[in-house]
Amino acid sequence: MKAAIFHGPRDVRCETVERPRLVDGQALLRVKACGICGSDLHTYRHGLFPQLGAPVGTAGDAADGRILGHEFSGEIVETQGDVAFAAGDRVVTVGVGANAEYVRVDASAASLLTRIADTVGFDEAATTEPLATSLHAVNLAQPRDAETHVVMGAGIIGFGVLQCLRARCSATTIVVDRSSERLSMASKLGADVIIDARDGDAVESILAIAGGSRLSLLEAADSTVDTVYDCAGLGRNQQGTSVLAQSLAMVRQGGTVVVVAVFERPVELDVNVLVRKGAHVMGSWTWSPEEFAAALDLIQTGRIDRKPLITHRFALDDARTAYETQLREQEAIKVMFTP
Repeated sequence: MKAAIFHGPRDVRCETVERPRLVDGQALLRVKACGICGSDLHTYRHGLFPQLGAPVGTAGDAADGRILGHEFSGEIVETQGDVAFAAGDRVVTVGVGANAEYVRVDASAASLLTRIADTVGFDEAATTEPLATSLHAVNLAQPRDAETHVVMGAGIIGFGVLQCLRARCSATTIVVDRSSERLSMASKLGADVIIDARDGDAVESILAIAGGSRLSLLEAADSTVDTVYDCAGLGRNQQGTSVLAQSLAMVRQGGTVVVVAVFERPVELDVNVLVRKGAHVMGSWTWSPEEFAAALDLIQTGRIDRKPLITHRFALDDARTAYETQLREQEAIKVMFTP
C-alpha cells in the first residue's frame, strides 16, 4: 500500500509498504480521509513527538520511518475476532498511522469505532477527533450565557472551541489570530469580535473591549473576560510574550485559562499575575469517549458545520506538499489526505 513516511524534520515521502496484518480484536480500514493535525506539524517541522506515528518496516523498526496521522475516517475492509462491524461499514475512530491507504485499528481503539451517517462526508467525519479535543476544553470551562470567552489562535482547535461555544450558549466570543483569512473564517462561524494580533497589542485591544487594565500588584481593574483558551501554544522560534502570558493578563479576577495547545519549548511566566488574579489555569488534553461521541453527534445533527474548515485535499503522492501547505497558516486551515 502507499503511505506517507516521516523520516525526519521536513522529510515526508510517499512510499510503498506492507499492508497491516490483523490479530484478534483489530480492524483494518481503507482510509478515505485523514487530516494533518497540529501535533503532526510539530513532528514534521522539528521531529517532536514521533511516538504519535506508527513505525514501519518488517520488525516495526522506527529507524525505517513512521506513518503519521491519527484523525481519520474510512471503510471497514476486514476484522479479526470480536469486532462488531462488517466490511463496507463507514466509520470513524482514532489510532496512528493513517497517512496511508489502509490503517490498522488496535483493540484499544476499536471500542471507539462509530458508524457515520450517510449524510456526512468522510472528510467531515475525519474532523471528529480535533472537534472532540475542542469540546473537552469547552466542557472544562463550563461556559454560560452572558459570559465573555476569548479564543487565542484560530487553528482547527480554536475554530472547534468557537463552534462548540456557539452551539452551547450565547456567550460573547472574541477570536485572536495573525491570519486575516482565518479571522475572516472566524467571523463566518459566528465570532462576535475578531482581533488581528499583527495590528498591535492584543491584550490592550481586548481590555479596551472588555474593560480592565494591566495588572498592578496593588490593584487591578477587573476585566469581563471570563475564560481564555490558549489554542496557540509557543513555537520553538517564536519571539515576544507567550500567548499563555497574554491570556493571564487579560482574564478577569478569578477567571479561567484553558491551555489546549502544545508547547515546543518551556514558557516564561510572571507567576505574580497568576497569584494576584487568583486565576484558574487548566490543562486540556484530548477527550473522553463520551466527548468523542458527542463531537460526532454535533457534526451529524448539523449543529456544527466542519465543511468550511477543510481548505485543501491531497493524494498521498503529494505528501510533502500537503505538509508544507498545512504550515502556511495564511492559506490553510485543515489539510486532508484523501487516499
